[in-house]
Amino acid sequence: MRTPSHYSVAMLLVLAGPLLLAHAEERRPNVIVVMADDISARDFPIYGSNKCYGERASTPVIDRLAKEGCFLNTVWASTVCMPTRAMLMSGRYAHLTKWWDNGQMGKLARGGIYQVPDSSPLMIGQVAKQAGYQSIWAGKTHVTFGASYTRFGFDQCVFTPGEPDVRGTSPYEHFRNVKNKQFWNSDSFLWWPEVQVANHPSHPDEPFSWQKTEISDYGPDIEMDHILDFMERTNQQDKPFFVYHTSHLGHQAVDMASPRHNMTWPGTPKLTWDAEAQTYTRHEPKITANGPVNTLSTTYKKENITPDELKYQIEYLDYQMWQYITKLKEMGELDNTVVIFLSDNGTKGWKASVVRQRGMHVPFVVYAPGQPELVQGAQNVVSDLSDMLPTLADIMGTQLPSQEEYELSGKSLWPYLTKQQDHHRDWIYGFKGQNQMVRGLHLMRDGNGDWWDASQIPSDLDQFPQIKDFSNLSALQQKEKEQMEQVLASFAREDVGGPNSFHADSSRKLTEQEIEKMRAKAETLKKHLMQFE
Repeated sequence: MRTPSHYSVAMLLVLAGPLLLAHAEERRPNVIVVMADDISARDFPIYGSNKCYGERASTPVIDRLAKEGCFLNTVWASTVCMPTRAMLMSGRYAHLTKWWDNGQMGKLARGGIYQVPDSSPLMIGQVAKQAGYQSIWAGKTHVTFGASYTRFGFDQCVFTPGEPDVRGTSPYEHFRNVKNKQFWNSDSFLWWPEVQVANHPSHPDEPFSWQKTEISDYGPDIEMDHILDFMERTNQQDKPFFVYHTSHLGHQAVDMASPRHNMTWPGTPKLTWDAEAQTYTRHEPKITANGPVNTLSTTYKKENITPDELKYQIEYLDYQMWQYITKLKEMGELDNTVVIFLSDNGTKGWKASVVRQRGMHVPFVVYAPGQPELVQGAQNVVSDLSDMLPTLADIMGTQLPSQEEYELSGKSLWPYLTKQQDHHRDWIYGFKGQNQMVRGLHLMRDGNGDWWDASQIPSDLDQFPQIKDFSNLSALQQKEKEQMEQVLASFAREDVGGPNSFHADSSRKLTEQEIEKMRAKAETLKKHLMQFE
Protein backbone atom coordinates (compact mmCIF):
# COMPACT_ATOMS: atom_id res chain seq x y z
CA MET A 1 0.00 0.00 0.00
CA ARG A 2 1.54 3.32 -1.01
CA THR A 3 1.21 6.38 1.19
CA PRO A 4 -1.80 8.51 0.13
CA SER A 5 0.17 11.75 -0.22
CA HIS A 6 2.37 10.27 -2.93
CA TYR A 7 -0.48 9.60 -5.31
CA SER A 8 -2.81 12.47 -4.45
CA VAL A 9 -2.55 13.81 -8.00
CA ALA A 10 -4.36 11.84 -10.69
CA MET A 11 -2.29 10.15 -13.33
CA LEU A 12 -4.87 10.63 -16.08
CA LEU A 13 -3.36 13.66 -17.78
CA VAL A 14 -4.87 15.22 -20.86
CA LEU A 15 -3.14 18.56 -20.88
CA ALA A 16 -3.92 20.26 -24.15
CA GLY A 17 -4.11 24.03 -24.42
CA PRO A 18 -2.93 26.05 -21.41
CA LEU A 19 -0.18 23.71 -20.26
CA LEU A 20 1.42 23.53 -23.68
CA LEU A 21 3.57 26.24 -25.15
CA ALA A 22 1.71 29.30 -26.33
CA HIS A 23 1.88 28.73 -30.08
CA ALA A 24 1.85 24.92 -29.99
CA GLU A 25 -1.84 24.54 -30.93
CA GLU A 26 -0.88 23.34 -34.40
CA ARG A 27 2.03 21.19 -33.28
CA ARG A 28 3.06 19.98 -29.86
CA PRO A 29 6.34 21.19 -28.37
CA ASN A 30 9.56 19.43 -29.21
CA VAL A 31 11.30 17.84 -26.24
CA ILE A 32 15.04 17.32 -25.73
CA VAL A 33 16.32 15.34 -22.73
CA VAL A 34 20.10 15.27 -22.28
CA MET A 35 21.52 12.94 -19.64
CA ALA A 36 25.14 13.30 -18.53
CA ASP A 37 26.92 10.24 -17.16
CA ASP A 38 28.30 10.06 -13.60
CA ILE A 39 28.30 13.81 -12.83
CA SER A 40 26.99 15.21 -9.55
CA ALA A 41 25.03 18.43 -9.17
CA ARG A 42 27.91 19.86 -7.10
CA ASP A 43 30.21 19.68 -10.18
CA PHE A 44 28.09 22.22 -12.07
CA PRO A 45 28.75 25.88 -11.18
CA ILE A 46 25.05 26.79 -11.12
CA TYR A 47 24.61 24.74 -7.93
CA GLY A 48 27.12 26.88 -6.03
CA SER A 49 28.91 24.09 -4.16
CA ASN A 50 32.18 24.99 -2.49
CA LYS A 51 33.49 21.57 -3.55
CA CYS A 52 33.85 20.01 -6.96
CA TYR A 53 35.85 17.13 -8.38
CA GLY A 54 39.19 18.44 -9.62
CA GLU A 55 39.29 21.84 -11.28
CA ARG A 56 35.99 23.70 -11.58
CA ALA A 57 34.42 23.50 -15.05
CA SER A 58 33.10 26.56 -16.86
CA THR A 59 29.54 26.10 -18.17
CA PRO A 60 28.26 29.46 -19.45
CA VAL A 61 25.48 27.93 -21.56
CA ILE A 62 24.06 25.62 -18.89
CA ASP A 63 24.32 28.49 -16.39
CA ARG A 64 22.24 30.72 -18.68
CA LEU A 65 19.65 28.02 -19.37
CA ALA A 66 19.27 27.44 -15.62
CA LYS A 67 18.92 31.14 -14.82
CA GLU A 68 16.56 32.00 -17.68
CA GLY A 69 14.74 28.71 -17.18
CA CYS A 70 14.94 26.90 -13.86
CA PHE A 71 16.89 24.29 -11.94
CA LEU A 72 15.81 22.09 -9.08
CA ASN A 73 17.90 22.07 -5.91
CA THR A 74 17.22 18.44 -5.01
CA VAL A 75 16.74 15.72 -7.60
CA TRP A 76 17.71 12.12 -6.94
CA ALA A 77 18.67 9.40 -9.36
CA SER A 78 19.70 5.92 -8.32
CA THR A 79 23.29 5.54 -7.14
CA VAL A 80 24.43 3.76 -10.30
CA CYS A 81 23.69 3.70 -13.99
CA MET A 82 21.36 0.83 -14.85
CA PRO A 83 18.68 1.26 -12.14
CA THR A 84 18.54 4.99 -12.92
CA ARG A 85 17.92 4.41 -16.61
CA ALA A 86 15.28 1.80 -15.84
CA MET A 87 13.59 4.21 -13.39
CA LEU A 88 13.69 7.21 -15.73
CA MET A 89 12.49 5.36 -18.82
CA SER A 90 9.71 3.47 -17.00
CA GLY A 91 8.63 5.98 -14.34
CA ARG A 92 8.84 3.15 -11.81
CA TYR A 93 10.95 2.16 -8.83
CA ALA A 94 12.83 -1.13 -8.55
CA HIS A 95 10.04 -2.91 -6.68
CA LEU A 96 8.29 -2.89 -10.06
CA THR A 97 11.17 -3.06 -12.58
CA LYS A 98 13.26 -5.45 -10.42
CA TRP A 99 16.40 -3.54 -11.44
CA TRP A 100 17.95 -2.84 -8.04
CA ASP A 101 21.61 -2.33 -8.90
CA ASN A 102 24.14 -2.85 -11.68
CA GLY A 103 24.26 -6.63 -11.89
CA GLN A 104 21.21 -7.08 -9.62
CA MET A 105 18.26 -7.38 -11.95
CA GLY A 106 15.27 -9.66 -11.57
CA LYS A 107 15.90 -13.19 -12.81
CA LEU A 108 13.40 -15.48 -14.44
CA ALA A 109 12.90 -18.95 -12.99
CA ARG A 110 13.39 -20.40 -16.46
CA GLY A 111 16.65 -18.46 -16.80
CA GLY A 112 17.62 -15.03 -18.07
CA ILE A 113 17.12 -11.46 -16.89
CA TYR A 114 13.73 -9.91 -16.29
CA GLN A 115 13.93 -7.15 -18.91
CA VAL A 116 12.56 -3.67 -18.31
CA PRO A 117 10.17 -3.92 -21.31
CA ASP A 118 8.74 -7.07 -19.71
CA SER A 119 7.98 -5.43 -16.37
CA SER A 120 7.24 -1.99 -17.80
CA PRO A 121 5.92 -2.02 -21.38
CA LEU A 122 5.00 1.67 -21.16
CA MET A 123 8.23 3.68 -21.33
CA ILE A 124 9.16 7.15 -22.51
CA GLY A 125 9.57 5.95 -26.10
CA GLN A 126 6.01 4.60 -26.13
CA VAL A 127 4.74 7.81 -24.51
CA ALA A 128 6.31 9.84 -27.32
CA LYS A 129 4.89 7.50 -29.95
CA GLN A 130 1.34 7.66 -28.64
CA ALA A 131 1.65 11.48 -28.55
CA GLY A 132 2.54 11.54 -32.25
CA TYR A 133 6.24 12.35 -31.87
CA GLN A 134 9.17 11.21 -33.95
CA SER A 135 11.87 10.05 -31.53
CA ILE A 136 15.57 9.28 -31.40
CA TRP A 137 17.64 7.63 -28.68
CA ALA A 138 21.34 8.42 -28.98
CA GLY A 139 24.42 7.51 -26.96
CA LYS A 140 24.59 5.00 -24.14
CA THR A 141 22.08 2.21 -23.61
CA HIS A 142 22.99 0.22 -20.46
CA VAL A 143 19.37 -0.75 -20.05
CA THR A 144 18.78 -2.99 -23.06
CA PHE A 145 20.93 -5.88 -21.77
CA GLY A 146 19.91 -8.18 -24.57
CA ALA A 147 16.42 -6.74 -25.10
CA SER A 148 16.04 -5.42 -28.63
CA TYR A 149 15.99 -1.64 -29.04
CA THR A 150 12.70 -2.11 -30.91
CA ARG A 151 10.98 -2.80 -27.58
CA PHE A 152 11.74 0.67 -26.19
CA GLY A 153 9.49 2.59 -28.57
CA PHE A 154 12.00 4.83 -30.36
CA ASP A 155 11.87 5.48 -34.10
CA GLN A 156 15.63 5.81 -34.54
CA CYS A 157 18.67 4.94 -32.43
CA VAL A 158 22.39 5.74 -32.47
CA PHE A 159 24.33 3.64 -29.99
CA THR A 160 27.99 4.09 -29.07
CA PRO A 161 28.96 1.30 -28.72
CA GLY A 162 26.30 -0.98 -30.13
CA GLU A 163 23.88 -3.14 -28.19
CA PRO A 164 25.60 -5.98 -26.30
CA ASP A 165 23.88 -8.74 -28.27
CA VAL A 166 25.25 -7.44 -31.59
CA ARG A 167 28.43 -5.76 -30.34
CA GLY A 168 31.62 -6.95 -31.96
CA THR A 169 29.93 -7.81 -35.25
CA SER A 170 30.75 -4.51 -36.92
CA PRO A 171 32.73 -4.94 -40.17
CA TYR A 172 34.76 -1.91 -39.09
CA GLU A 173 35.95 -3.39 -35.79
CA HIS A 174 39.57 -2.73 -34.85
CA PHE A 175 41.65 -3.69 -31.87
CA ARG A 176 44.89 -2.64 -30.26
CA ASN A 177 47.13 -4.35 -27.74
CA VAL A 178 47.99 -2.69 -24.44
CA LYS A 179 50.17 -4.78 -22.13
CA ASN A 180 48.25 -8.04 -21.69
CA LYS A 181 44.89 -6.78 -22.89
CA GLN A 182 43.23 -6.22 -26.23
CA PHE A 183 40.99 -3.17 -26.60
CA TRP A 184 38.31 -3.18 -29.29
CA ASN A 185 36.20 -0.37 -30.69
CA SER A 186 33.34 -1.87 -28.72
CA ASP A 187 35.30 -1.00 -25.57
CA SER A 188 35.41 2.64 -26.66
CA PHE A 189 32.64 5.22 -26.81
CA LEU A 190 34.75 8.37 -27.07
CA TRP A 191 37.74 8.24 -29.45
CA TRP A 192 37.42 5.82 -32.38
CA PRO A 193 34.07 4.47 -31.20
CA GLU A 194 31.95 1.63 -32.43
CA VAL A 195 28.74 3.18 -33.82
CA GLN A 196 25.50 1.30 -34.43
CA VAL A 197 22.66 3.11 -36.20
CA ALA A 198 19.11 1.72 -36.09
CA ASN A 199 16.25 2.55 -38.46
CA HIS A 200 18.13 5.28 -40.30
CA PRO A 201 16.42 6.33 -43.56
CA SER A 202 19.63 5.63 -45.47
CA HIS A 203 19.15 1.92 -44.64
CA PRO A 204 15.35 1.45 -44.75
CA ASP A 205 15.52 -2.31 -45.25
CA GLU A 206 18.00 -3.03 -42.45
CA PRO A 207 17.20 -3.06 -38.71
CA PHE A 208 20.60 -1.54 -37.98
CA SER A 209 23.81 -0.56 -39.74
CA TRP A 210 27.37 0.18 -38.72
CA GLN A 211 29.18 3.47 -39.23
CA LYS A 212 32.86 3.40 -40.07
CA THR A 213 35.01 5.53 -37.77
CA GLU A 214 38.66 6.53 -37.60
CA ILE A 215 40.94 7.14 -34.65
CA SER A 216 40.35 10.93 -34.73
CA ASP A 217 36.56 10.51 -34.67
CA TYR A 218 34.91 11.48 -31.39
CA GLY A 219 31.81 9.60 -30.25
CA PRO A 220 29.92 12.59 -28.77
CA ASP A 221 30.36 14.46 -32.07
CA ILE A 222 28.98 11.53 -34.05
CA GLU A 223 25.97 11.33 -31.73
CA MET A 224 25.29 15.05 -32.16
CA ASP A 225 25.61 14.86 -35.95
CA HIS A 226 22.91 12.19 -36.03
CA ILE A 227 20.69 14.03 -33.55
CA LEU A 228 20.85 17.38 -35.33
CA ASP A 229 20.18 15.68 -38.67
CA PHE A 230 17.18 13.90 -37.13
CA MET A 231 15.84 17.20 -35.75
CA GLU A 232 16.16 18.85 -39.16
CA ARG A 233 14.48 15.99 -41.02
CA THR A 234 11.62 15.76 -38.54
CA ASN A 235 11.09 19.51 -38.56
CA GLN A 236 10.85 19.48 -42.35
CA GLN A 237 8.03 16.94 -42.00
CA ASP A 238 6.27 19.39 -39.65
CA LYS A 239 6.24 16.84 -36.84
CA PRO A 240 7.29 17.29 -33.21
CA PHE A 241 10.45 15.51 -32.17
CA PHE A 242 11.66 13.88 -28.98
CA VAL A 243 15.40 13.55 -28.41
CA TYR A 244 16.64 11.24 -25.65
CA HIS A 245 20.39 11.88 -25.59
CA THR A 246 22.15 9.61 -23.09
CA SER A 247 25.68 10.95 -23.32
CA HIS A 248 28.78 9.07 -22.20
CA LEU A 249 30.43 12.34 -21.17
CA GLY A 250 31.35 12.21 -17.50
CA HIS A 251 31.98 8.47 -17.42
CA GLN A 252 35.51 7.16 -17.17
CA ALA A 253 36.53 5.28 -20.29
CA VAL A 254 39.13 3.42 -22.28
CA ASP A 255 41.08 5.75 -24.55
CA MET A 256 41.92 3.98 -27.80
CA ALA A 257 44.73 6.48 -28.44
CA SER A 258 46.40 6.28 -25.05
CA PRO A 259 49.31 4.05 -24.00
CA ARG A 260 47.63 3.54 -20.64
CA HIS A 261 45.22 0.68 -20.12
CA ASN A 262 43.50 2.10 -17.05
CA MET A 263 40.20 3.97 -17.05
CA THR A 264 40.35 7.75 -17.17
CA TRP A 265 38.39 10.78 -18.39
CA PRO A 266 39.86 11.01 -21.91
CA GLY A 267 40.42 14.51 -23.22
CA THR A 268 37.91 16.16 -25.55
CA PRO A 269 38.38 18.29 -28.67
CA LYS A 270 39.57 21.74 -27.56
CA LEU A 271 37.02 24.53 -27.33
CA THR A 272 37.13 28.32 -27.23
CA TRP A 273 34.27 30.30 -25.70
CA ASP A 274 33.59 33.86 -26.92
CA ALA A 275 31.74 35.49 -24.03
CA GLU A 276 30.83 38.59 -26.02
CA ALA A 277 29.40 36.70 -29.00
CA GLN A 278 28.10 33.85 -26.79
CA THR A 279 29.53 31.28 -29.19
CA TYR A 280 31.78 28.24 -29.02
CA THR A 281 34.52 27.36 -31.48
CA ARG A 282 35.53 23.73 -31.69
CA HIS A 283 39.10 23.06 -32.82
CA GLU A 284 39.44 20.07 -35.13
CA PRO A 285 41.22 17.22 -33.29
CA LYS A 286 43.84 15.06 -34.93
CA ILE A 287 45.35 11.81 -33.70
CA THR A 288 48.27 10.31 -35.60
CA ALA A 289 49.62 6.80 -35.07
CA ASN A 290 53.28 6.02 -35.86
CA GLY A 291 52.41 2.50 -36.97
CA PRO A 292 49.65 -0.15 -37.06
CA VAL A 293 47.17 0.40 -34.27
CA ASN A 294 47.16 -3.23 -33.17
CA THR A 295 50.79 -3.37 -32.07
CA LEU A 296 52.28 -2.69 -28.67
CA SER A 297 55.00 -0.42 -30.02
CA THR A 298 52.64 2.09 -31.66
CA THR A 299 52.54 5.57 -30.13
CA TYR A 300 50.10 8.37 -30.82
CA LYS A 301 50.38 12.11 -31.33
CA LYS A 302 47.37 14.20 -30.30
CA GLU A 303 46.56 17.71 -31.54
CA ASN A 304 43.78 20.04 -30.33
CA ILE A 305 42.78 17.65 -27.56
CA THR A 306 42.51 18.62 -23.89
CA PRO A 307 44.17 16.87 -20.94
CA ASP A 308 42.42 13.87 -19.39
CA GLU A 309 40.19 15.55 -16.79
CA LEU A 310 36.50 15.51 -15.88
CA LYS A 311 36.38 19.31 -16.17
CA TYR A 312 36.77 19.16 -19.95
CA GLN A 313 34.03 16.59 -20.40
CA ILE A 314 31.64 18.80 -18.44
CA GLU A 315 32.63 21.72 -20.65
CA TYR A 316 32.02 19.62 -23.75
CA LEU A 317 28.50 18.98 -22.50
CA ASP A 318 28.11 22.74 -22.26
CA TYR A 319 29.28 23.03 -25.87
CA GLN A 320 26.71 20.45 -26.94
CA MET A 321 23.94 22.34 -25.16
CA TRP A 322 25.07 25.38 -27.18
CA GLN A 323 24.79 23.25 -30.33
CA TYR A 324 21.20 22.37 -29.44
CA ILE A 325 20.20 25.98 -28.80
CA THR A 326 21.93 27.17 -31.97
CA LYS A 327 20.17 24.53 -34.09
CA LEU A 328 16.78 25.29 -32.56
CA LYS A 329 17.24 28.98 -33.38
CA GLU A 330 18.20 28.14 -36.96
CA MET A 331 15.05 26.03 -37.36
CA GLY A 332 12.83 28.63 -35.69
CA GLU A 333 11.90 26.07 -33.03
CA LEU A 334 13.51 27.48 -29.88
CA ASP A 335 10.23 28.85 -28.54
CA ASN A 336 8.50 25.56 -29.28
CA THR A 337 10.94 23.28 -27.46
CA VAL A 338 11.38 22.11 -23.88
CA VAL A 339 15.00 21.26 -23.02
CA ILE A 340 15.84 19.20 -19.92
CA PHE A 341 19.40 18.55 -18.74
CA LEU A 342 20.19 16.02 -16.00
CA SER A 343 22.58 13.24 -14.98
CA ASP A 344 22.25 9.57 -14.05
CA ASN A 345 24.11 9.52 -10.70
CA GLY A 346 26.91 11.14 -8.74
CA THR A 347 30.47 11.67 -9.96
CA LYS A 348 32.71 8.61 -9.93
CA GLY A 349 35.36 10.46 -7.97
CA TRP A 350 32.78 11.23 -5.29
CA LYS A 351 32.16 7.48 -4.94
CA ALA A 352 28.99 7.67 -6.96
CA SER A 353 27.53 4.48 -5.57
CA VAL A 354 27.45 5.58 -1.93
CA VAL A 355 24.00 5.29 -0.46
CA ARG A 356 23.93 8.89 0.72
CA GLN A 357 23.05 12.24 -0.84
CA ARG A 358 26.20 12.56 -2.94
CA GLY A 359 25.59 9.24 -4.66
CA MET A 360 22.16 10.25 -5.97
CA HIS A 361 22.13 14.06 -6.17
CA VAL A 362 22.07 15.09 -9.83
CA PRO A 363 21.59 18.33 -11.77
CA PHE A 364 18.18 19.08 -13.25
CA VAL A 365 17.77 22.09 -15.55
CA VAL A 366 14.64 22.97 -17.54
CA TYR A 367 14.67 25.56 -20.33
CA ALA A 368 11.48 26.44 -22.21
CA PRO A 369 11.65 30.04 -23.50
CA GLY A 370 8.27 29.74 -25.22
CA GLN A 371 6.53 28.90 -21.95
CA PRO A 372 5.92 32.23 -20.16
CA GLU A 373 4.52 30.54 -17.05
CA LEU A 374 7.65 28.47 -16.39
CA VAL A 375 9.12 29.06 -12.94
CA GLN A 376 12.53 30.73 -13.00
CA GLY A 377 15.82 30.13 -11.23
CA ALA A 378 16.47 27.82 -8.27
CA GLN A 379 13.50 25.78 -7.06
CA ASN A 380 13.45 24.30 -3.57
CA VAL A 381 11.42 21.19 -4.32
CA VAL A 382 12.32 17.51 -4.18
CA SER A 383 12.02 15.22 -7.19
CA ASP A 384 13.48 11.96 -8.43
CA LEU A 385 13.89 10.62 -11.94
CA SER A 386 10.78 8.43 -11.75
CA ASP A 387 8.99 11.75 -12.32
CA MET A 388 10.33 12.01 -15.87
CA LEU A 389 7.82 9.74 -17.63
CA PRO A 390 4.66 11.46 -16.32
CA THR A 391 6.33 14.85 -16.83
CA LEU A 392 7.02 14.03 -20.47
CA ALA A 393 3.45 12.80 -20.90
CA ASP A 394 2.22 16.16 -19.63
CA ILE A 395 4.51 18.17 -21.88
CA MET A 396 3.56 16.07 -24.90
CA GLY A 397 -0.13 16.28 -24.04
CA THR A 398 -0.89 12.58 -23.98
CA GLN A 399 -2.94 10.37 -21.69
CA LEU A 400 -1.55 7.77 -19.31
CA PRO A 401 -3.46 4.76 -17.98
CA SER A 402 -5.06 5.08 -14.58
CA GLN A 403 -2.99 4.18 -11.54
CA GLU A 404 -5.21 1.12 -11.06
CA GLU A 405 -4.50 -0.07 -14.60
CA TYR A 406 -0.78 0.60 -14.53
CA GLU A 407 1.16 1.63 -11.44
CA LEU A 408 3.68 4.46 -11.77
CA SER A 409 6.04 5.63 -9.04
CA GLY A 410 6.60 9.10 -10.45
CA LYS A 411 4.55 12.28 -10.40
CA SER A 412 4.57 14.90 -13.13
CA LEU A 413 6.66 18.00 -12.46
CA TRP A 414 4.93 19.98 -15.19
CA PRO A 415 2.06 21.39 -13.08
CA TYR A 416 4.63 22.75 -10.61
CA LEU A 417 7.00 24.01 -13.29
CA THR A 418 4.18 25.89 -15.03
CA LYS A 419 2.80 27.36 -11.78
CA GLN A 420 -0.35 25.26 -11.83
CA GLN A 421 0.65 23.94 -8.40
CA ASP A 422 2.86 25.42 -5.68
CA HIS A 423 4.00 22.04 -4.33
CA HIS A 424 5.41 18.95 -6.00
CA ARG A 425 6.17 16.00 -3.72
CA ASP A 426 6.50 15.31 -0.02
CA TRP A 427 9.29 12.77 -0.45
CA ILE A 428 11.67 11.18 -2.93
CA TYR A 429 13.16 7.72 -2.94
CA GLY A 430 16.40 6.00 -3.90
CA PHE A 431 17.74 2.47 -3.83
CA LYS A 432 20.83 0.37 -4.35
CA GLY A 433 20.41 -3.35 -3.98
CA GLN A 434 19.06 -3.91 -0.48
CA ASN A 435 19.59 -0.30 0.62
CA GLN A 436 16.77 2.24 0.64
CA MET A 437 17.07 6.01 0.84
CA VAL A 438 14.26 8.52 1.33
CA ARG A 439 14.20 12.28 1.67
CA GLY A 440 11.77 15.13 2.24
CA LEU A 441 12.32 18.87 2.39
CA HIS A 442 13.44 18.77 6.02
CA LEU A 443 14.71 15.27 6.73
CA MET A 444 16.69 12.53 5.01
CA ARG A 445 17.39 8.87 5.73
CA ASP A 446 20.34 7.23 3.95
CA GLY A 447 20.87 3.62 2.93
CA ASN A 448 22.74 2.85 6.14
CA GLY A 449 19.72 3.77 8.25
CA ASP A 450 21.18 7.10 9.44
CA TRP A 451 19.00 10.22 9.60
CA TRP A 452 20.07 13.73 8.57
CA ASP A 453 18.71 17.25 8.99
CA ALA A 454 17.92 18.43 5.44
CA SER A 455 16.16 21.67 6.37
CA GLN A 456 19.17 23.71 5.19
CA ILE A 457 21.35 23.01 2.15
CA PRO A 458 25.03 22.79 3.22
CA SER A 459 27.70 24.66 1.28
CA ASP A 460 29.11 21.44 -0.20
CA LEU A 461 25.59 20.05 -0.90
CA ASP A 462 26.46 16.91 1.06
CA GLN A 463 27.50 17.37 4.69
CA PHE A 464 24.12 17.60 6.37
CA PRO A 465 23.97 17.54 10.19
CA GLN A 466 23.39 14.00 11.42
CA ILE A 467 20.46 13.44 13.76
CA LYS A 468 21.16 11.21 16.73
CA ASP A 469 18.72 12.62 19.28
CA PHE A 470 15.22 12.41 17.83
CA SER A 471 13.70 14.19 20.82
CA ASN A 472 14.95 17.47 19.32
CA LEU A 473 13.11 17.11 16.01
CA SER A 474 10.78 19.92 15.07
CA ALA A 475 7.12 19.07 14.69
CA LEU A 476 7.52 19.29 10.91
CA GLN A 477 10.50 16.95 10.94
CA GLN A 478 8.73 14.48 13.21
CA LYS A 479 5.79 14.42 10.80
CA GLU A 480 8.15 13.86 7.86
CA LYS A 481 9.93 11.04 9.70
CA GLU A 482 6.68 9.21 10.36
CA GLN A 483 5.66 9.60 6.74
CA MET A 484 9.02 8.42 5.41
CA GLU A 485 9.00 5.36 7.66
CA GLN A 486 5.66 4.46 6.09
CA VAL A 487 7.20 4.95 2.65
CA LEU A 488 10.08 2.60 3.43
CA ALA A 489 7.73 -0.02 4.83
CA SER A 490 5.52 0.20 1.76
CA PHE A 491 8.39 -0.93 -0.47
CA ALA A 492 9.48 -3.80 1.79
CA ARG A 493 8.48 -7.39 1.11
CA GLU A 494 6.09 -8.82 3.67
CA ASP A 495 8.14 -11.97 4.11
CA VAL A 496 11.37 -10.12 4.84
CA GLY A 497 12.11 -8.64 8.24
CA GLY A 498 14.77 -6.45 9.79
CA PRO A 499 15.73 -2.82 9.20
CA ASN A 500 18.46 -3.59 6.65
CA SER A 501 16.82 -6.38 4.68
CA PHE A 502 14.60 -4.38 2.36
CA HIS A 503 14.69 -5.53 -1.26
CA ALA A 504 16.13 -8.89 -0.26
CA ASP A 505 14.45 -10.29 -3.37
CA SER A 506 16.89 -8.38 -5.59
CA SER A 507 18.48 -11.61 -6.79
CA ARG A 508 15.45 -13.85 -6.30
CA LYS A 509 14.08 -15.58 -9.37
CA LEU A 510 10.55 -14.66 -10.38
CA THR A 511 8.07 -17.52 -10.37
CA GLU A 512 5.89 -18.38 -13.33
CA GLN A 513 2.85 -17.17 -11.35
CA GLU A 514 4.44 -13.76 -10.82
CA ILE A 515 5.40 -13.55 -14.47
CA GLU A 516 1.87 -14.47 -15.57
CA LYS A 517 0.38 -11.79 -13.31
CA MET A 518 2.69 -9.17 -14.78
CA ARG A 519 1.98 -10.43 -18.29
CA ALA A 520 -1.77 -9.94 -17.70
CA LYS A 521 -1.16 -6.35 -16.65
CA ALA A 522 0.97 -5.83 -19.75
CA GLU A 523 -1.89 -7.07 -21.95
CA THR A 524 -4.21 -4.50 -20.37
CA LEU A 525 -1.67 -1.82 -21.13
CA LYS A 526 -1.28 -2.97 -24.73
CA LYS A 527 -5.01 -2.42 -25.25
CA HIS A 528 -4.52 1.14 -24.00
CA LEU A 529 -1.60 1.69 -26.38
CA MET A 530 -3.38 0.23 -29.40
CA GLN A 531 -5.74 3.19 -29.58
CA PHE A 532 -2.77 5.40 -30.43
CA GLU A 533 -1.34 3.23 -33.21
